[in-house]
Amino acid sequence: MGDWEKSPDSPILIKLKLNEYKYMACTSITLSTIDGRCSTAIGGIKCVLVANKDDVTDVSVNEQGLITQITMADTKKFAKWQFRKNTGSYTSTFSTDTAIGNNTVTTEVNLQFTRAEQQKRMDLQTALNAAAVVIIEDMLGNYLYLGYENEVTITNLVMQSGTQTSDLNGFTLTFTDIAQELPHFVDSSIISGLVTA
Repeated sequence: MGDWEKSPDSPILIKLKLNEYKYMACTSITLSTIDGRCSTAIGGIKCVLVANKDDVTDVSVNEQGLITQITMADTKKFAKWQFRKNTGSYTSTFSTDTAIGNNTVTTEVNLQFTRAEQQKRMDLQTALNAAAVVIIEDMLGNYLYLGYENEVTITNLVMQSGTQTSDLNGFTLTFTDIAQELPHFVDSSIISGLVTA
C-alpha cells in the first residue's frame, strides 16, 4: 500500500471504515408500503384517562399491536381529565444508540388546565406521587395507551397566575412515558367500560 493509500483520508481506508461500521440487522424484517398522500387529519387531543398502574391487572395486545382488552382490579376505573380545546398534545420521539444497542421511545403529554383552584391543586398533587397509566384520545377519535412497559409519571408541573389579564391562570403539566416501542393504539369499543361515569 502506497503512502497515499495509508492516509486517513484515502478512498481505501474510508471504504474499510464504512464496512467496519455497517449496521447489520439481527432479525429478518419485512417492510410494508405506506401511502399517506391522501390522508387528512386534525391536530390536538380531546382528553386523557388516568389510572394507577397497579389498578390495571392485564393488557391484551393482538398480532397487529392493537390493545383489545384492559382488565382492572375490582371497582377500579380510569379518571377522565378534560381541558379546553387546543391546549393538549402528545409527542412520541424515538432515539437510538447503536453503540450500546439501546432503543428508546419517549412520549410526552402536555396539558393545560385553566383556573388555579383548590380542587385541581389537590387532584394534581395526588397525581404527582402516582405511578400511572394514561390513555390519550386524539381529535380523530383514536386512543393510545401509555404505561404498557413502565409507569407514566408527571415530570413537570407549573401553577401560575400570569402577569397580564390575557395570561393563563391555572396549571400546565407534562406526563412522560419511556418505553422501547411507540404507544399502542386501543380498540375504541372497550373504552366506555373503563371510565368512571
